[in-house]
Amino acid sequence: MATILQHGMLIDGLAKEPVADGMLIYEGKEILYAGPFCPEAAAQYPGAQVLDVRGQTIMPGLIDAHVHLTMYGKPSSVMDFLMDSATYTALKAADCAKKLLYAGFTTVRSMGDKASADYAVKRAINEGMIEGPRLLTSGKAISITGGHGDFVPGDVELDSIGETCDGVDEVRRAARDRLKNGADNIKLMATGGGNSPGPGTVSQLTEEEMRVAVEEAANRNALTAAHAIGADGIKRALRAGVRTIEHGSFLDDEGIELLLKGDHYLVPTLCAFRTIKYGPEGGVPDYVLEKIHYFATAHYAGLEKAYKAGVKIVCGTDTGTPFNCHGDGAEELEMYTKLCMSPMEAIKTATSMAAQALRQPDIGVLAAGKTADLLVVKGDVLANIALLQNKADLTIIHNGKLVTGTL
Repeated sequence: MATILQHGMLIDGLAKEPVADGMLIYEGKEILYAGPFCPEAAAQYPGAQVLDVRGQTIMPGLIDAHVHLTMYGKPSSVMDFLMDSATYTALKAADCAKKLLYAGFTTVRSMGDKASADYAVKRAINEGMIEGPRLLTSGKAISITGGHGDFVPGDVELDSIGETCDGVDEVRRAARDRLKNGADNIKLMATGGGNSPGPGTVSQLTEEEMRVAVEEAANRNALTAAHAIGADGIKRALRAGVRTIEHGSFLDDEGIELLLKGDHYLVPTLCAFRTIKYGPEGGVPDYVLEKIHYFATAHYAGLEKAYKAGVKIVCGTDTGTPFNCHGDGAEELEMYTKLCMSPMEAIKTATSMAAQALRQPDIGVLAAGKTADLLVVKGDVLANIALLQNKADLTIIHNGKLVTGTL
């Protein structure tokens, strides 16, 4: 039986302006119509369920291109890495995935997880065992010895979000291992970072090391992403052909030009700066807080400059990092509007642009033939984008099935 949502404001994910009196028709997983209210289109489905959603916004389900299912927003994740077994980690990751779905994120990309638990979570979701969003997996991130993702001294063994690899051959083997296990993405640590020891901006994986991972991913039509804070590491990753740059704090003019030349995207992860809000009182280690403050000195200006230059920007939250909890990611879009974007442009970063970056042509846009991943939000999200953060006011439809909410 078809379902007709009518008289809501419709944002299709592509157009510059919404449809004030919109209508959407879907049946099963497929959208049959999306556009202005059209009695003639509705008449083609005489047995349909018809729902009046005036005063609400109809829009695509949100996409988050950067989450960690096995980090939980704690000031430090080291104790969880140390104390949780692989099986318990997978159970916790499944719960985190459900929280993301119930916050309106119908598609997410995991970007480095302890025990490569995201593989198991994806399989369980796809087999209908558990609730969760469409999940694109990375397994563990690839890091150099002593790099971002290698958290402890050499005489300590710790199962964390990264695997250490040194040299082209080791990186190629690691990339192939991930692809063997069905990874949708290869995550590369191009520089240091905030939550691991050592300087955050220093370059780590070499251009040659990243290039072999890109080559292996291309052979299997998989994505590539690079954690990149410092300017040199950003440019190394782009010259190696990495598709998405994560964070990009010290993005310079040359980096912007490289982003514009190829099929590249910037994933700013502004939610990761919640660490600053809580500070040492929240239990954040001093060395982490110092680095995050330093990153922020350049991050916002670089993002605004990249946006004005026409760089393709994609929503990613880095969910799981300190005080950045699963289910709170919609604030990322509000942050964009406070910096440089209109509400409509911010929404596109989490809908059509994210779908394009992640090579998911069937989602991110409301149009006939697309998958019925959509939200119905009480109120006008273009007038108040913070409405997306009110989970109680969201009706979530994923693959044509009602997840939560009332219409």
